[in-house]
This record gives sequence, C-alpha cells and structure tokens, in this order.
Amino acid sequence: MSKTQVKHRFTLHFHITTLFTVLILLSSSLVGWYSYKQLSQSIIDSGKLIFKEANEKLEKKVLTESLYTRIMLKILAASELTENSELKQKQSAVAQLKEMLDGSKNIKALFIAYSNDDFFLFRKIVLGEYAQEFNAPAQSSYMLTQLNNGDAVHYFYDQNLKLTLEVKDPSYQLESKSRPWYIEAQKSSQITTTDAYIFYSSQELGITMAKYDPDHGAVIGADYTLSDLSDLLKEFQSSPNSQQIIVNKSGQVIAYQNKQSLLSKSGKLNRLKLISEMDHPVLQYAFEHYKNQHNSIQFTYNGRQWLGKVSRLRGNDDFYLAQLVPLDELLADAYQLRFETTVITLLIILLTLPVAWYFSKILTSPIRSLTKELKFIKNFDFSRPIKTRTLIKEINELVTVTSDMKETISNFQDLSASLVGKQSFQQLLEKITHETLSLSHAKGAVILLADKSNKLNAAFTNLSELTKAQNKQLNAQLKTVDFTEKELNQLSLKQNKSASGTPLPDEFYPYLQKLFSNADALTWQLLPLANRSGKCLGMLAVINDHQELNAQGKQSFIQAIASFSALAVEAQLLLAEQKALLQSFIHLIAGAIDSQSSYTGGHCARVPELTKMLTQAACRQEDGQFKDFSLNDEQWEELHIAAWLHDCGKIVTPEYIVDKATKLETIYDRIHEVRMRFELLKQQAHSSYWKGLAEGQDKEQLLKHKETILTTLDEEFAFVAECNIGGEFMSDDKIQRLNKIAQRTWTRTLDNKLGLSRQEKLRHKDIQENLPVEEPLLSDRAEHLIKREHAELTAPGNPWGFNMKTPQYRFNRGELYNLSIQRGTLTDEDRFVINGHMVHTIVMLSQLPFPKHLENVPVIAGGHHEKIDGTGYPRAVPAQELPVTARMMVIADIFEALTASDRPYKERKTLSQSIKIMSFMVKDKHIDEQIFKLFLSSGTYLQYARQYLLEEQIDEVDLSVYLDG
Repeated sequence: MSKTQVKHRFTLHFHITTLFTVLILLSSSLVGWYSYKQLSQSIIDSGKLIFKEANEKLEKKVLTESLYTRIMLKILAASELTENSELKQKQSAVAQLKEMLDGSKNIKALFIAYSNDDFFLFRKIVLGEYAQEFNAPAQSSYMLTQLNNGDAVHYFYDQNLKLTLEVKDPSYQLESKSRPWYIEAQKSSQITTTDAYIFYSSQELGITMAKYDPDHGAVIGADYTLSDLSDLLKEFQSSPNSQQIIVNKSGQVIAYQNKQSLLSKSGKLNRLKLISEMDHPVLQYAFEHYKNQHNSIQFTYNGRQWLGKVSRLRGNDDFYLAQLVPLDELLADAYQLRFETTVITLLIILLTLPVAWYFSKILTSPIRSLTKELKFIKNFDFSRPIKTRTLIKEINELVTVTSDMKETISNFQDLSASLVGKQSFQQLLEKITHETLSLSHAKGAVILLADKSNKLNAAFTNLSELTKAQNKQLNAQLKTVDFTEKELNQLSLKQNKSASGTPLPDEFYPYLQKLFSNADALTWQLLPLANRSGKCLGMLAVINDHQELNAQGKQSFIQAIASFSALAVEAQLLLAEQKALLQSFIHLIAGAIDSQSSYTGGHCARVPELTKMLTQAACRQEDGQFKDFSLNDEQWEELHIAAWLHDCGKIVTPEYIVDKATKLETIYDRIHEVRMRFELLKQQAHSSYWKGLAEGQDKEQLLKHKETILTTLDEEFAFVAECNIGGEFMSDDKIQRLNKIAQRTWTRTLDNKLGLSRQEKLRHKDIQENLPVEEPLLSDRAEHLIKREHAELTAPGNPWGFNMKTPQYRFNRGELYNLSIQRGTLTDEDRFVINGHMVHTIVMLSQLPFPKHLENVPVIAGGHHEKIDGTGYPRAVPAQELPVTARMMVIADIFEALTASDRPYKERKTLSQSIKIMSFMVKDKHIDEQIFKLFLSSGTYLQYARQYLLEEQIDEVDLSVYLDG
C-alpha cells in the first residue's frame, strides 16, 4: 500500500460525522418523501373509498327500493284488484295499498290499468295539494281515483283512511294504452321500468315500474320518485368543489348534490337538464371521456387535476354516477406535511452536526485501543486480559462482550448450547458436522455411530465443497464403514500420541477425488464420542490435509467439539428411547382397553388414524376456514398421544355395563330368575289342580282353571322377556301391563341372605322378615339400590370443571325400574357409568406430568364427547372453548362408532347412513359443521372407508346434499 493512499484516508470521527449528517439528511428526506407519498396515497385511497361507498350506498338504495317495488307489484298482480271488480271491493283494498305506500317514501302511487280502459289509482298527496282544484281538505293524505266507463271519481282520505272528500271529475281523461309504461309492460313477461321523467301532478322526477297480468289483461304499475338520490349525493361532498351527479345514458341529469340546480327559475322541474347545462363543465368532460371506464380516474381539465370515478349503478344500468374532486383540495394536508418535513430536516442537521463531531472523537479513542487487543484473539491467544476502559456505555459493553466472547470461544459454550437445543436427530448430526467445519475450517466431517453389533455406520457426512442438497444425496449413497469399535479406538489413541491422521476408507474416495485435487493427501482424525459413562457411542472424523490438521489450536478445537457432540448425541438417543417407550406404553394401554370388550376391539387404534387423516386434510387447505391451520411437530405429538389415550378412562368401566345387551343383565342376565318364578307359579297351578281333585272338586272346572292360568303365565312371561330385550319403544301401556304382572306373588321359604358376600349382606341388614313370605313376581327392592360412594369427581366446583348430572345411586338394579326403560337397555345410572369414562380419562391424564408442549393432552383427549352447543359431557363446554383438534376427534370418534363392523349388539352402517346421521348431529349443534364439511369435501371419509370398512359398507354418497349451502 503506498504512502499516498494512506495520506488521503480520513479519521474515523470524520467518517462518523459525515455519515451521521448524510444519514440524517437521507433518512429525513426518505421519511418526508415516504410520509408525503403514503399520506397522498392514503388520501387518494380514502377518496376512492368514498367513491366506492357512495356507489355501493346508491346501488343498495336503488336495489332495495326496486326490490320492494317489484314485490308490491307482484302482490297486486296476485290480488283480486286485477279482475276489475266493483268499486266497493276495490275500496276494501285501500288499507292494504296504504301499507304498501307507507313502506317506502319514494313510491308515490300504485295503479291498475284495465283492458277496457278503466283505471284505478291510489297515491300519496302532499299537504295542500288539490286544495284549489278540488277544494280538498287540508288533512287529506291519500287520493283514490276510479275511472269506470269514462266516469272519473276522486276520493280523498286522511292519514287514518277516513274519507274526507268525494269528487266527480268529468274532465279527467286517461288513455292508458298509449302510455309508455303500458306499451312496454304488454311486451314483456317481466316487470318493466320506464326512463326517468317528471310526474305531472307533483313535478317530481321519477320512473314508473309496471307489470302485465295476462290472465286479466291488466297492467299494474307504481310511480317511484328519484328525489332522494340528490340528498344522498350531498352526504359524499368531501371538499368545497367536489362534484357528485347521476345522469342517464343520454346525459340527462337524474340527481345532483345541489338539488336547487335542477330547478327552473319558477322552482319546478319543467324538464330534465342535460349534463352540458350544468354550471361545472368538468362534469360533462368526465362523463363523455370516462363513462366506459370501470376504475377510478385521474385527469387534468383546464389546468387543474381531478380525481374521480364514473360508474354504472347496479340495479339500473341506465344510470351513471359521476364523482369528482380537485386533487389540490384533496392533497392539501400532504403538501403542508412535505413543507414542514423539509424545514425540520434542515434544523436537525444544523443542530446535530457539532454534537456528532464531538462524540465521534470520544468514540474513536477506546475503539483504537480495543482493536490492538483484538489482534491477540485473532491469533487464538486467550491468555491476555482486555484492559480497555471507557465511560461510553456502548463501547464499554463492547469491551465486556469481547471479553466474554474470548471466554466463550475457549470453552465452546456457544457450541454446547446449540447442540442441546430442540432439534431432530438428523438435525443434530448436521449441526455437529457444520460446527466442526466452521470452527476447524476442515474439508469435511463424518459422524460414525455404533450399532448393537459394534459396527460403525456413516450416520452423517458433511463436505465443505458440497451444497446441502448434494450432502444429502451423498449420505444416502455411502455404505457402512467396516470398522469395529476396538479398531477405531486403537487408531484414535495413536492419533492422540502422534497428532497424525489416518488414511481415508475406500468408500469416500469416489466422492473426494471429484472435489479435491489433493484427495490422496487427505487424512481424517478420529475422535471418540464417549458418553458420561465412558462408553464409546461412535466416532467424529475430521477430514483435512496433514498440515491443516496439525495446525496450532486446531487439535483442541476438534477434541472439544467431539466431547460436546458426544453428550448431545447421547441426550438425543436417550430422548428417542424414552419416546419409543412412551409410544409403546400408550399402545399397550389402548390395546388393553380394546381387548377389555370384544364389542369395541380396535376402536382405540382406528380413532387416532381417522383423526390424523382429518387433521392432515385441514393442514392441506389453501383457502376457507382452515387455510391458516397447521400443526408443528410438538402439536402433532400432542394430538397423537391424546388420540391414542382418548378412551383410557374405559379401563375402570365395568365390562358388563359396556356390554349390557338386555335390561336385566348385570354380570349375568337376571331374566333367568324371573323365568324360575314363572315356572314356580306354573308348578303351583298343577299342584292346585291335583289338590282340588283330591278334595273332590269338579274336574272340568279345575282343568279349565289350570289351563287358563298356565296360558296367562306363558303370555305374561313372553311379554316380560320381550320387554327385557329393549328393542322397541316402551310405551306407557306396556309399563302399566308390566306393573300389573308384577302384582302377582310367589312364596319364598328360604332366607335370601344366605350365601351372600359380606358387602351384599350390608344392603339387607335393615330388612326383617318371617318366612315363608309372599313376594311380588317383579319388584324394586331396597337391596337393589347401591349407594354412590365417590361423587366428588362430578360434584359442583370440582377442580376439573365436570358438569354432569349425577344420579343419586351408583346402581339401581330394581327389576321393574330396569324393565320399564323406555329406550334401549341402559338406566340413567348405567349411562352415567359409561359416560363417566370421560371423567376418568381427564382425571387420569391430568395426573400425568406432561411437559409444557403436551399440556393440552387431557383437554383434547377428554373433549371428544362434548357438543358444539355446550350440552355434551363431561364438562358441557361450548365449541369455542375446545381446541380444533378436539372437535376433529369428536367427528372421528362418532364416524368410527357408526361404521364399526365388530359390534355384535348393533348393525353396522354404510357410508351414506353414517354421514346422514352425522348431518342430523350438525343440525342439532352436536358436531362442528365446518369440520364435518371438511371431512366430506377432502375425501377423508372415503380414504378411511377404503382402509377399514367392509366392501358392502362402501356405497355412493351424494355430497351435494351436505355441502351445498
């Protein structure tokens, strides 16, 4: 470097001052320019938004009023008024016509023109109208005109439809068939609309809408005023000279922000003005040049810039809305901001320039001192302490950070932190090799891990000359390196003594020769990856040439990397083993629950699969409600565990309740006890017959009586047995008959407490009886009631938030009580026990020490019986309090249960039957509608069916029935 170049260099404080000044000037200019542009654009966008809002508001008004008017015409067309009935019948409809006119202040009149030139008109009148012509009373609000056979009569009504005046008008003439609205209506089957014109009587601007009734040859019409459009335009006047106008396609003015400009000197609308006759010629210019342009416009007229928009009004394509505003009035605030920003920028530069110069001088002195000390760190000399001190906080912090950096580098604290972070095992291996290459500047790094037979595999290879994708391809192609742990340990010991490398294995040469010209000179240094117990997990091999490998400082770096890497690898291996153990335990629990009942086998395994399918479908959505839905690896793990353990509470549910197939079934079916009582009564009937014969009674009567009793007992037992099945609805008549049968008695001569367990005897301790005893054939006894011992789980205020109605007794085994179940075979107590599996699921899972990222497992697993409307169990929470994954599991659980083919107590359902049932559950607010639609539209239901359902269950499903609307 020449002395001339050195002389022309400037000091740091000069550069800082200059840079500071330039930055202030540049940043202030950019900020000012940006603020000006943004404000200008924002104001222009606001103006465009006002245009859009005005257009939408006008369109909405036109569409709403047009729709209302069309409805009124259709109502009149369907009424009896079109039949040209008598006057009294027509006058009876006045109240209905008044309601129609009052429904819209812009509908001024409703009329019917008949094919025989008769005419019927009902219209609003303003205060004082027709006062001179017909001497109409001041309180008149409505007028009915009847033209019949050329005779015209006017009826005036007040606001309450009280007749105030009746006037015959011989001069009233109306050739309705020559009117445009009559001619256009007869040509069309739809409602027609005339061009805007001035109503003769009220001098208001409006249109006439008409409909032809082909059945009676009548034309029904309505006069609709457009005066409100001018008032609406005035609301959108954003600046003094902004313009808003509505014209038709012929250029006639329909509405203007200044309504007075539309009137003639006499204050009337003698005719429609043309846009060229308005006081502002810019309106005509914009209309003529931009009426076919859909977007906002910006143009210059007579030296002034304008922003505007000319658009058709939806609902009446003949009308154009033109909105214009001068750009200088719109951007007045932006111009003021630009000027103020320029002044402020200059003031800031003048005030800060001396300050920047002074502080830059203070700043540079300690930096120069620190630079000298940093040269020692550059040469890997960490023994010298950093002595630079300064009062400047930032530089002093820089000194402290530099000192900490020296210590961090020496102890590899940054490396250890990065290796123990959350990452997959492959990411960890990649991180180790990457850090090795970064710190040692080696040619490559290879991690060799031992398998169970102590063979070492090339688990990950990272070569500095390859891209990430190329390294990935290399890792897929490399074969196992055939070294035993003992051989590699011996090699590493030799290296530690001689600091020399080992020739590379043949497997690496085909790749290294393509990348390195000195591939034959490359060696690798093997460092054992030993865990805390000293066991060798594998080797870290660093590839380099001999000189670079033995450079000063490299050996200690590489050895430290290997030590930290071994700890990180061991941690990941232990974590993987723990996760594998957890998964095995989860599958073990789920398998135990499925095997507990032969009726629900496979349920705990199928629900997770279906939940996974549905969740993956949601993650794939690119639009709609689930377009932003996704799960990270930890959330997938959380859902996986929750799905597999969603029914873990069933492990405490008695099998005989889950499998209860008849009403009297407990551990065995008690119908057999009832049968024996009937058999006893039949035997008593035989005994009574022979006893009567022995006593000399009439044989025929005895035989007839016996046969009657036997037949009755057979019928009654058959009825009781049928009630026990629980197949049909148990009506009140059947329950009455059951109670009547129960009144029969039988004689028990043996103590019913003999042979019982100690626990069961406690339920009989308060019962005293003298044998023999007469007992009802069917009964609800005290010993049938089993008390509830533990109700704290569902008690009000329980810590889990359970909200379930808890029956008084744990079990009620009363015979009449069970046989009187109206639907199914389960009592309220039985159903509570079955539903209680969700309680136990949440309690059990809440007691497990899940890590932070799995804390929602109890909520997700325990929520698959909740309902969208908050009437589910066990917590009765609404949908917004449930995670989306929990609502997905609700659908998975229901669909699996409906389609399962391993339930002998119910008939398996087809796809169409199951989806139809679930659609009813959507309507009843039991399951999430959007997730149900996703379940269908994504094809998840069919994907699951093809994998788990029988072929005869897979039928056609018309998805349009459930997805449309």
